[in-house]
Amino acid sequence: MAARICFLCTCACVALSAPALAQKAPTDGKPVAESEESSETPDIVVTGSRAIRDGSQAPTPVTVISADTLSKAQPGLIADGLNQLPVFRGSTRPTVGFTGATGPGTGSYLNLRNLGPQRTLVLVDGRRAAPSARDGSTDINLLPEQLIKRVDVVTGGASAAYGSDAVAGVVNFVLDTSFTGMKLTAQSGISGQGDVPSHKVNLTVGHGFADGRGRIVASASYFDVGGLQSVADRDWGRRGTGFLSNPTVRGQLIFRDDVRAATGSPGGLILSGPLALQQFAPGGTLVPFSRGSVQSGLVQVGGDGAQIFSNLSAAIRTQSYYTHAEYDLTPSLTVFAEGSLALARNHYNQVQQFNLVGFNGFTIYSGNAFLNPAVQQILTNTNTPAFAMGRVNFDFGDPANATANARTTDIKAGFRYSGGKALEVEGYFSRGRNRTNIRTDNNIILERLYAAVDAVRNPATNAIVCRATLTNPGLYPGCIPINLFGVGAPSREAISYVEGSAAFQTVFKQDVADFTIRSQPFATWAGDVSLAAGGQYRRIRLDQTSDDIATSINDATGLRGFPAAYQNQRGGYLLTNVSPVSGGYHLWEVFGEAAVPLARNLPFFDKLDLNAAVRYTKYSTSGGVTTWKAGLVWQPIEDVRLRGTVSQDIRAPNVPELFAGTVQNTGSVVENGVTVPIIQVTRGNAALKPERAKTYTAGIVVVPRAVPGLTMSVDYYQIDLKGVISSLTPQITLDQCLAGAASLCTNILRNSAGQITRIESPTLNLNRLKTAGIDFEVGYRPSSPILGGRMAVRAVASYLEEQRQDISGGTSIDRAGEVGLTANPHWSATANINWASGPFELFAQERFISAGTYDVTRIQPTTIENNRVRPVFYTDATMSFRVEKSFRLFFTVNNIFDRDPPLAPNGVLSTFTPTNPALYDVVGRQFTAGVDVSF
Repeated sequence: MAARICFLCTCACVALSAPALAQKAPTDGKPVAESEESSETPDIVVTGSRAIRDGSQAPTPVTVISADTLSKAQPGLIADGLNQLPVFRGSTRPTVGFTGATGPGTGSYLNLRNLGPQRTLVLVDGRRAAPSARDGSTDINLLPEQLIKRVDVVTGGASAAYGSDAVAGVVNFVLDTSFTGMKLTAQSGISGQGDVPSHKVNLTVGHGFADGRGRIVASASYFDVGGLQSVADRDWGRRGTGFLSNPTVRGQLIFRDDVRAATGSPGGLILSGPLALQQFAPGGTLVPFSRGSVQSGLVQVGGDGAQIFSNLSAAIRTQSYYTHAEYDLTPSLTVFAEGSLALARNHYNQVQQFNLVGFNGFTIYSGNAFLNPAVQQILTNTNTPAFAMGRVNFDFGDPANATANARTTDIKAGFRYSGGKALEVEGYFSRGRNRTNIRTDNNIILERLYAAVDAVRNPATNAIVCRATLTNPGLYPGCIPINLFGVGAPSREAISYVEGSAAFQTVFKQDVADFTIRSQPFATWAGDVSLAAGGQYRRIRLDQTSDDIATSINDATGLRGFPAAYQNQRGGYLLTNVSPVSGGYHLWEVFGEAAVPLARNLPFFDKLDLNAAVRYTKYSTSGGVTTWKAGLVWQPIEDVRLRGTVSQDIRAPNVPELFAGTVQNTGSVVENGVTVPIIQVTRGNAALKPERAKTYTAGIVVVPRAVPGLTMSVDYYQIDLKGVISSLTPQITLDQCLAGAASLCTNILRNSAGQITRIESPTLNLNRLKTAGIDFEVGYRPSSPILGGRMAVRAVASYLEEQRQDISGGTSIDRAGEVGLTANPHWSATANINWASGPFELFAQERFISAGTYDVTRIQPTTIENNRVRPVFYTDATMSFRVEKSFRLFFTVNNIFDRDPPLAPNGVLSTFTPTNPALYDVVGRQFTAGVDVSF
């Protein structure tokens, strides 16, 4: 660990300027937003301003990362390279799994400041990207990766300049649409344990025509990576670490290895009556059940309980195709058109089918036709009418698994007019479409299962039949009775009857028309005044359809033993019951912006610039709203620049948040120290209002002339978001209710015994979400060779001071430093070094995530035995050798020392994992080798 700390410190002292490692360091005092690429081509860094074209003069912090640097850091997906930056902690990755019923969907969705992907605006060449998820988010894996030159990251509110969704900031992908020639990349990878294979092929061709007045470029990409379908695929996962309530210390949470189900076993566990704590062995006989060393509610440590391992990482496959053509009608006027098609497939295991007593367990009635005669005799002798039984159905075969197939298209056409300083005009129209189909196979159909379990003898034929077919003929056609007494007892025919495939489809449409004018109409004694104005019209619609079983009501007519939590509730499957959604909205907006130089070349006022913007937006759903921004850049001397902004930003509710129907899934909560199974229900809310954020940034950039190539910056940020649109987790809903938020208590349903059975999580305008912290960036590119080669070093770090959530009527929770339940480490950092000499190049990187708390709401040792999660260092390296100018070989190792993730389980059983996959590497050491060819 000491060596890694030294590595980070060294990088912080030497580090590379904010341009990417392959770029030329600025020597004229220009900070992070500038790069060698930006000086060679006319494209502009997205600066958080429509009026300021030079990123070095923007008051909003901007970071620029080249695609070359991202591919060296993580050659698989460009998203994985970005996610290694501290500002993107908690971003959604496709390998984590698919939550399309309630989340953005399969893919990589950038999450600035961990405020949610829906609060990060993604642009491509300064234009809104096509949606690739039901909430309008953009999967950046589907962008033409080989054409990406760099990524501009604006880490501050930018709604006044770019519109809704830019609460946390803007990420702009700059494409090389003027590329000519051909380039090919082919690579393969595998983990250090011989699994998780990956393959990628990118091909791009570009050509000029009409004596250079026209240009056309086309790019195609293919990527696939295998998944880890079970936590047990890693030794740290096989430990079965989970949390449970301490049975000897009321209210204390403890972590133990080998956590198992306590109310179900693979062959069936009896938990009531004279045969309690007996389990069914093969053949239907009874044997004692070992309860292990610790028992607590649904779980126990050791013993005969079943370990229910969840998926660890999903298998994905993406294909993307992109074409851009442009033509210069005159030297000042260019028209362009482009189109893209992207296909994505995500597959992962959800959960092994289980029926646990106290949740969705079975009631087995005396007279069940499959009971062993000796067992039936005991029930008869003791006059026991029924007993409760829990079962983990490993013998049903493969667990429930989800497959998502997404198709995204984006067509744009527009023009650019450049009349010099006097006038620049740009306009475009885009039509984006996304269609996603999600299917969950091996999914229990609730009414069928409980009908099949209640098996009796037909008095007329003595055949074993479903009881419901006798009492309610025709209600459950084709019912096949199922034998659950002992591992291997269920027949394949009965399993096929009780399982099905839940399926739903979403179709998202976005049309955008945008027009922007820029001008420098006059100058003051301090310089040119820049103005920008424009407008935009957007139309958004979502249509979601679902199958009949998922939308049916469980009336359970004629069924005995049907769980009360499912009675008269919508959703006929155990998992992923999605209701239809149909809705949309439109909006129009206008904006104006000015960049005004206030002073130049005065003592202590080498430069002083003011930037101000205002935007008015009219939503068809919630009416009008105004956003604004004011910023100041003060350069007292050439070496030092101070910058600051204040802005009001918004995010309007998206279509699912407004119109989504109910989605029902299983889960659990801890109440009074006891783990309780629950049904979780989410739904939309048509009464939602836009979120409003007040954002402050203040920073300093130092580019000392005494040390050419050195750039340092420090920026403070604070985002205070009110009316937050979100759904609370069941556990937070319960905790806040018990803390006094009476409005949330109405979302908790209990049975007649007072036990929680159901928690509803509607989308709400919650009271407040506030985040604050400091970003550090230090870089150095020495002008003289080091060890005979060119060297560049860069270090970026982020300190999270506050991540606070307030709820009306409840308490305020600051989750800064929490790395168990959420992804909010106090400190995170990335440092890298690039050294090149002749044809050889070496890139090395260190990533750091600080130690943190598991759950900030718990106090060690009163309510949690150990609330500390250890820090993590990851080391990556890439070596490349250029055989000749057009041919390069490369080899990358990620997580060189094969560091296991800290054990920080986010629950027990079913869908939970023993670590936080949003923060930590769950695959381990990975090798990638490939070749680049260009002509």
